[in-house]
Amino acid sequence: MSLQQLPFLAPALAPVHPAWENVLHSPVVFSRLRQIDQQLSQQAAQGKTLFPPQPLIFNSLRTMAPADIKVVILGQDPYHGVGEAMGLSFSVPPGVRIPPSLRNIYKELVADLGGGMPASGDLTHWAEQGVLLLNSVLTVEMDKAGSHGKLGWQAVTDALIDAVNQQNPGCVFLLWGNWAQTKAERIDGSRHLVLTAAHPSPLSASRGFHGCRHFSQVNAWLAAHGRATIRWMPEASQNSLF
Repeated sequence: MSLQQLPFLAPALAPVHPAWENVLHSPVVFSRLRQIDQQLSQQAAQGKTLFPPQPLIFNSLRTMAPADIKVVILGQDPYHGVGEAMGLSFSVPPGVRIPPSLRNIYKELVADLGGGMPASGDLTHWAEQGVLLLNSVLTVEMDKAGSHGKLGWQAVTDALIDAVNQQNPGCVFLLWGNWAQTKAERIDGSRHLVLTAAHPSPLSASRGFHGCRHFSQVNAWLAAHGRATIRWMPEASQNSLF
């Protein structure tokens, strides 16, 4: 089995951290990737526009091995608007207007830790510090939210969650919303910290996301376990793209 046998996904898989390759090469995951690759290739041949851009589909797996992850933040599927999805859950590229859910994440971040509102929705600086920003479904068709929910991505991303659960000495899982909380059964609570809250969407943020203080709790837990804390707040600006 070779990931290079997946013509559509191969460019996205090339920059993945090598420590994830055992998961991606496992028979069950590779078989599902092959099925997904065929379906994405067919959709692209039909002229459909898919997000995120092809090289960024596995962007969340580039920077860290499963054992080095400090925090896991689970999302559901990528943004479906032009220029928004970048392969990191909740994140948008620099210069893109900050989406409502991320806006609420930032509001909670400021309420929890202080400081000014971040100017950019790019969360790459979190990923570089060991925050796994993982969507359950890794692709979507333009302007069709949830359109790839039945391609089979969940089998792949569940295996990635399992790899962190099994290989990591101890990290924090942030499960925001009912969907993310269904993944709690995959996590060993004796080694990892699981924090739950309502989803940061405007429809639910007021019902338990605002005031959750997850960011300070994450850093307190990491420090207590001898791990470097996360610098959540980038350089602040009053000219945020809201």
